Amino acid sequence: MEEVESLCLKIRDLLENGDPSLVSFPLELLARECLNNAVLHGNQKNAEKKIVLRLWIGRVWLRLQVSDEGPGFNWRKKRSKERDLDTEATSGRGLPLFAVYAGRVQFNRSGNQITLWVQKKAQTGKERSA
Repeated sequence: MEEVESLCLKIRDLLENGDPSLVSFPLELLARECLNNAVLHGNQKNAEKKIVLRLWIGRVWLRLQVSDEGPGFNWRKKRSKERDLDTEATSGRGLPLFAVYAGRVQFNRSGNQITLWVQKKAQTGKERSA
């Protein structure tokens, strides 16, 4: 779990040092949630299993992809039961967080890889809903 924090701080530094107008908070938050899920649920804390994080910085979008070596999960079922974000919850926050901060969310068929798209520039609520 220490490596998750270290990697998230590297993402923040990369974004803030590369282009100060980039929105680093949403991407860092989403990366932390995806990595924590990969460690705890995907690889079940097995240090022998790998987690791969990829980050693409495009003209408009930041694309984050995290995959683990676990069996995956039934994301279709979880999405159908998606609930509002409970800020006090210690688990089950992933899908609601992704819905709030990512413009697009995609899972692979087995559910052990997620790809998120986050807009590079900050938006106001009015622009986001348009």
